[in-house]
Amino acid sequence: MKTTQEILKLSITNQLYVALVNQLNKDFRRVGIEASFGLELKPEALVRNLTATIYELIVSDFEAYLNLLYAIDVSESKIKDLPVQEVHELATAVTQLILEREFVKVSFKNKHE
Repeated sequence: MKTTQEILKLSITNQLYVALVNQLNKDFRRVGIEASFGLELKPEALVRNLTATIYELIVSDFEAYLNLLYAIDVSESKIKDLPVQEVHELATAVTQLILEREFVKVSFKNKHE
């Protein structure tokens, strides 16, 4: 599994950062979560905002959190393999899994367009 920084660096190198942010926004809208990540966000700010949003979902709307993971198609086995940890650590780990999955999606779309 790549680190969050590696995923974002790859997205920038492959000119897929905008597509990645757009895909995140699309998937959040699809499940009715009021979160929007601006294209002007630097990668560090995107990670910070996404992690904060995931944290908030875990503690306040767990059903929406699960729906989001399903919509993004984050591997259930990868979620189950995460160690038992504090909520903020879980949010950080899930952010990494989300970015990894979204990057795979936009990479695939880019190669097949």
